[in-house]
Amino acid sequence: MRSALGGALTTALLPVLLAQGLLVRRRTPRLPEAASTAGTAGTGTGDVRRLVVVGDSLAAGVGLADHRESIAGLLAERWAERDEVSVAWRVLAQTGLTAGEVAGLVDPAALADADLVVLSVGVNDTKDLHSRKRWRRELGDLLDALLEAAPAADVLLIAIPPMRAFPALPRPLADALGARAARLDEDGEAVAAARGPRVRRIDLSLPDDDGLFANDGFHPSTVIHAALASRALELVSPRCPSA
Repeated sequence: MRSALGGALTTALLPVLLAQGLLVRRRTPRLPEAASTAGTAGTGTGDVRRLVVVGDSLAAGVGLADHRESIAGLLAERWAERDEVSVAWRVLAQTGLTAGEVAGLVDPAALADADLVVLSVGVNDTKDLHSRKRWRRELGDLLDALLEAAPAADVLLIAIPPMRAFPALPRPLADALGARAARLDEDGEAVAAARGPRVRRIDLSLPDDDGLFANDGFHPSTVIHAALASRALELVSPRCPSA
């Protein structure tokens, strides 16, 4: 009953939601992706750990000056410091891509030696109104492609953020997209779990902090990237998978 009622309300509000969506698109500034898509952190001796971050605008560091402020650079720094190793990191990402489109970024040559892959997708599938069936299929295909291209790596799937909290989104658009994002995130968690122990999920409940978003009110600031890096590191074994 609740689902049917929610669907009826969304249908009734559709003209308002479409108008708000167009307004948000016109008013939201287009921020560049972060500079420096590859680097090395740490000065440890021995084997180098290899991190690849794949996905959409979060992975691309939109709204940040440099990937040293994004999950790629921050996770590499923290991993290197914790385990006293060097971490070579690389970003394969582009803003605006859905799960099906991110699959086109999967580069076997770049992923073959990866020890860890971090994946960010889902926001664009949410706002582009992809069905849950399509999302599950395309996310599953993407995860399978990553697991095949990076045979020694664990894959960490970043949860879809709570879009209801995005400052750039007015209500009721924020509520509608927030509800859709939550449903797709539930599906994403199930799809990841079905791939076995090599695929795990990074929670994206927002920290209680100021300045969570870039100045467009849509993309995360380095505060969220830092929180994600900390949560990701908790899932990384101190022993490199290839060691």
